[in-house]
Amino acid sequence: MFVHASYRVGRKKRKAVLLALGALLLTLVVACGGGPKNTLPPRLTEVKRLAAEGSYWFQRGCFGRAERYFSQALEASRLVDDLEEMVRAYNNLGAVALVQGHYVEAGEHLQKALEFNDLLKSAREEAFALGNLGSLAFKAGRYQEAEELWEKALVVAKNNPQKSGFAMHLNNLGMLRRKQGRLEEAESLLKRALARAESSGYKPTMANSHMQLGLVAEAQGDFARAEKQLSRALEIDKAAENTIGIAQDLEQIGRLRQQQQLWEKAFLDLDRAIRLYGALGKTEKVSQLYELLETNKAQGEVPESLEPYEGLLVPPDDFWESPLCR
Repeated sequence: MFVHASYRVGRKKRKAVLLALGALLLTLVVACGGGPKNTLPPRLTEVKRLAAEGSYWFQRGCFGRAERYFSQALEASRLVDDLEEMVRAYNNLGAVALVQGHYVEAGEHLQKALEFNDLLKSAREEAFALGNLGSLAFKAGRYQEAEELWEKALVVAKNNPQKSGFAMHLNNLGMLRRKQGRLEEAESLLKRALARAESSGYKPTMANSHMQLGLVAEAQGDFARAEKQLSRALEIDKAAENTIGIAQDLEQIGRLRQQQQLWEKAFLDLDRAIRLYGALGKTEKVSQLYELLETNKAQGEVPESLEPYEGLLVPPDDFWESPLCR
């Protein structure tokens, strides 16, 4: 899923990057800003600021807060009838709705992005929307449709000189092949995606490719190679301060340790992952990891008690106040 970011915001001087979420890849893609600083009109400057704020929180897994900023960016872009920013806002809102499981809403936003892009004629924006619609189809279990949309997004992205998101479309297709058990094809696509991401400097996409390559190696029974790839993904996500990516990497490393019956090592990874998911208010993921910890306790006697994790199973009363999303 693709989310734009254009400008740095206040003290948060971090480049917008590509973000992976779970088996489905969630992406922030840099959208180059207009001209030099201080040359944009005040209202358009505000649009850029709001979009960048949304991307900042989206990258950290604070999707509710990101949605608020993207909605404000859409309204602000309407005030100046900036078609390009409107299309970007609809793409962003579609991505954030998708990751929250609001599929009908996501589809509506993404279709709106394509409709307005008929006027804008932007290959970049079309590729983003198609990529997000592919993710929507994947989430709905329509794998053939997802494959067709991602392949179309690749073709369209070739018409964009910057080829933003090209690596991510390859990564999505590689992930799909892995899910289908077509491991050699998956590995080939993911290596291409990694090479593209490295040449573009998209660190979280690099991390995602390493994670997916690790899962391919795990499926092939090569645990040593799987550990190497997953550990590399974790290193990159840490360097990028990609909180949700860190949690996902730790989860996959913990699962790998369990397959190897390394219960104590698995506990150390799963403990860190579940606490990150809890801090982000990701209750569904907390529940999944709680079950893994139950298995770990039954097999390896670690943790000694599951009581410290039970509070994480209860969603926060106010998600805006969850520790990482304030």
